[in-house]
Amino acid sequence: MYYASFGALAIVLHLIINQAYFRKKPADADKSYIRYRAFLVSVMVYYISDVLWGSLYESRIIPLAYADTFIYFLSMVVSVLMWTRFVVSYLVEKKGKTAIALVHSGWLIFGFEALHLIVNFFNPIIFSFDAQKEYVPGHARYISLAMQVILFFMTAVFAFVNAAKTREKTRMHHLTVGFSGLVMTIFIVLQTLYPLLPFYSIGLLIGNCLIHVFIEEDRKKDTAIELGEIKNKAKNSITFGKIAESLASNYDVIYYVNVEDGSYSSFTSNHIYGHLQVEAKGEDFFAESKKNIQLILHPDDRERITGCMGKDFLLTALGEHRQFTADYLMLTADEPQYTRLTVRMSADKGHFIIGVENVDSEVRKEKAQLKALNNEKELARRDELTGVKNKTAFAELEQAVQDNIDRGLDYLPFGMVVCDVNDLKQVNDTEGHAAGDDLIREAAKMLCDFFSHSPVFRIGGDEFVVFLRGEDYVAKEELVGRLRVKVLENSARRRGAVIAVGLAEYEPEKDENVSAVCERADSRMYEDKRELKE
Repeated sequence: MYYASFGALAIVLHLIINQAYFRKKPADADKSYIRYRAFLVSVMVYYISDVLWGSLYESRIIPLAYADTFIYFLSMVVSVLMWTRFVVSYLVEKKGKTAIALVHSGWLIFGFEALHLIVNFFNPIIFSFDAQKEYVPGHARYISLAMQVILFFMTAVFAFVNAAKTREKTRMHHLTVGFSGLVMTIFIVLQTLYPLLPFYSIGLLIGNCLIHVFIEEDRKKDTAIELGEIKNKAKNSITFGKIAESLASNYDVIYYVNVEDGSYSSFTSNHIYGHLQVEAKGEDFFAESKKNIQLILHPDDRERITGCMGKDFLLTALGEHRQFTADYLMLTADEPQYTRLTVRMSADKGHFIIGVENVDSEVRKEKAQLKALNNEKELARRDELTGVKNKTAFAELEQAVQDNIDRGLDYLPFGMVVCDVNDLKQVNDTEGHAAGDDLIREAAKMLCDFFSHSPVFRIGGDEFVVFLRGEDYVAKEELVGRLRVKVLENSARRRGAVIAVGLAEYEPEKDENVSAVCERADSRMYEDKRELKE
């Protein structure tokens, strides 16, 4: 009965020292907390099966003792697996090859034991009871226990190696995990040698007590210290709160980002002035931003904003200016929304203060105003009678081309076609100005039809200029030739516009200004005009 009484004592102590873990899981529980809790649950199952085994075996109720022994061995390997997963998640943030190998080994032992326990129903390779109802360990039991010893020892070594890489209290915590693993290694060896004694339960209890005393109590103290610091900060944060409330009226989200490691806190506004709520904390603002940019930004803005969301870029930008601002389109369920990002440096130079605000209505209003202004400018550069560009637009183009020539830029090849409508005065005098206007409109349409890839300008009553570029420049001789054929047809039929045409192209070696090209084209136009009259 002593065997069962020790197990009962272990259960009582287990419940007392770990009562917090058997209550409802807290909402902010991290991975190591969850896995340690799973380990404690598996240990509780093992303790219960151990207590029952002692009672059932001493009473020689063999069928129930057999079933309990099955649960005993299964809960043992589950506890080993849960211990390994806890050690890996507690000691390292990112799993390396060693950590992954330890977890896989835990699963391997679990699979080995589960398979052999099934086989044991047909062939007693782990345990059995003889004719005298005595417990008989099998050879597979020793293999399984040896594998568990090796895994416990390796997790202990893993903990000691990680302890060497850490400092102060963290090192003590890692050493405690390592010593707990060694204790369980020793007692599982004793369990192997003395199968009828509860050595593994003793090892689990000692290891669990070590972790509770040296790690869990420290956690409680740290939590109390953090709560005290939070209270002190809350008392001294009235001014900051007022500033944050003021910012809340301007921004939808505010990020407070540590320059050195990228950790951050984000504050979101509920759009009620003077009320901010802490939304979340994160470990790496820059990495998370680059990931989120690909999900929520318009494709046209992703590359540009990704380049802006780097620590080095922001440090450089804020070294030259007090703040950095970037606009982009954010994808939403309805339609993309214009959003503005504003970055400033904190007074201590240790944090970025990043505000994000929806400026969709503001930007769309500005774009509408700009479009209206551009339309007004465009109308101011259009000839009311023909709809082609007017003399003002031609002067602006001429000046822009001249500026490029003056700066020595290798300007794209271009040419000029200067045109004059014949007999406009005669039509006005004999048929009226309405007929003259129709003639001008017809001439403008002819020029637009023939030179469809180049702008046409009306620079006088009956004078037009075509600025040849691109495809029209390449096919200039052909286009001018086809226009002259059409003009001759109109002249012969005495119907339609008759237009005199002069063509000249820009010659960089000879022409110092655009007007030289125009003069050459104008001179050739007058030659063509005389030929048409003759």
